[in-house]
Amino acid sequence: MDSYDFRNRASPMYSRPGAVSGGGASMYPRVGQAGHVGPPPARQAPYPQPHPGSAPPTGLGIRVVIKPEYRITPPPPLAPQTAEVPRSTFHYDFDFEKKILAEAEKGTQNWSRIAAETQSTKIAPSTSSTEPVGDPIVNKYVASGLPREAVSLAVHNYGDNPIKVREFVKGYNLLREMGFSSKNVAEALAMYDNDTDKALAYFLNSSQ
Repeated sequence: MDSYDFRNRASPMYSRPGAVSGGGASMYPRVGQAGHVGPPPARQAPYPQPHPGSAPPTGLGIRVVIKPEYRITPPPPLAPQTAEVPRSTFHYDFDFEKKILAEAEKGTQNWSRIAAETQSTKIAPSTSSTEPVGDPIVNKYVASGLPREAVSLAVHNYGDNPIKVREFVKGYNLLREMGFSSKNVAEALAMYDNDTDKALAYFLNSSQ
């Protein structure tokens, strides 16, 4: 096997690279000298850009087309009303009911006082000359402003007794306005001698 003697080489095995000819810039910048950095390559846009001179597109979004058979037509115009709807002019007065509820909440009730207050606020009905002829005693009390129905029952029970007749009429009107029947009211007042509180208690106990 042949052996090679490296000592007999005319030139070193590894030679130093020579200077770059032509005065060109070296591959690596020297220390202390700013290297020339070129502009970075332009990146391509991820989506196409509109032309600078063109207008932006309009009507972006989802366009829905409704078929003619599914379109809703506006309602027909209504004819103007020629006259106003008549309204009720009746005045509902619940003052008496409020007094009854307020008196019921008290420990001791005084129904006669409420009846007297109610009678004083009512306007006495006017009597006409064509009033039918009847019992002169009843007509006398009716002419003073008392209702004929209550007076007839009072005169039937007590005769011509002004005190008893007026007591009966007050209690009768009060219990009738509470909703009790005329026959039951007359019987209860006659039973308890025109005592409205006892007559009312009798109705309440009998309804239980």
